[in-house]
This record gives sequence, structure tokens and C-alpha cells, in this order.
Amino acid sequence: MKLFIVTVILVLLVALKMPRKRTRHELLATIQFALLMNFVTDLYLDLKYKLYWYFDKEQIEWSYLAVALGEVAVLVIFFNYFPLKSNAIKKFIYILGWTCILVLLELYAVYIRVLHYGEWNIIYSAVVYFISMYILYFVLDYTADRRETQ
Repeated sequence: MKLFIVTVILVLLVALKMPRKRTRHELLATIQFALLMNFVTDLYLDLKYKLYWYFDKEQIEWSYLAVALGEVAVLVIFFNYFPLKSNAIKKFIYILGWTCILVLLELYAVYIRVLHYGEWNIIYSAVVYFISMYILYFVLDYTADRRETQ
């Protein structure tokens, strides 16, 4: 668990220190949408279908809340470098690469027992991440367009 917290702190530092390519408005709007989408999805798939869950059902270890901070940091890095003005192939490759990174991070979360699978498996996660990244690309593109026309 200590390694996980150190990893989250390092990713947060990278996210805070990297040069910005996106405005705060673009990052804030897109990350808020991403967190809301993730929260609703996690609640629905956990409570209704019991496919996966975070934390132990008996006891919450508060150090696991570092997951949320790590998620925000990863999203900041993902959106900051997203190739909005590139062609569709580069966007596809970028999203595919980040899908692989997110799958590896999820496998790590399962390994250290932050995330628990019920009827879920990593293939479902890969598909959901890929689709989610495309949805978030459209949100980022929308916020960027809105900013430029004002």
C-alpha cells in the first residue's frame, strides 16, 4: 500500500509540474465530467450488479482514498497532452495507448486489493475505458470550441 501512495504522489507531482497545453477551464470541465461519469458508473455497476467494488465491504481503509487523487492526476496528464488538432489515427492511437495504461493501473489496483472483482474482468474494463476516453475527447473538444468562440 505504501508503494501505491508513493506512486499517487509522484503522478500528482508530474501533473502539477508539467507545462500546460490546455486551459484550466478545459481541464476542469472535462475532469469534472469524467469524475461524474466514473462515479455514476461505479455506483451502478457495484450496487445494482455487484460486478466490482472498491474497498473491503467490512471495513474502509481511508488510505485507499488516494485512488481518487491518482485518478484526477492521471486525467490531467491524459487531457493536457491530448492531440486535439491531430488526425483521427493519432487520436485513436493516443486513446488506445491510454486505455492500455489504465488497464495496467487497474490490474495494479486489483493486485494490491484496492479494487475487487465480482463478475467483472479486465476485458470489460478495456472496452469501457476505450469508449469512455472517446466520450471524454468529445467533451474536451466541446469545451475547447466553446472557449475559442467567446
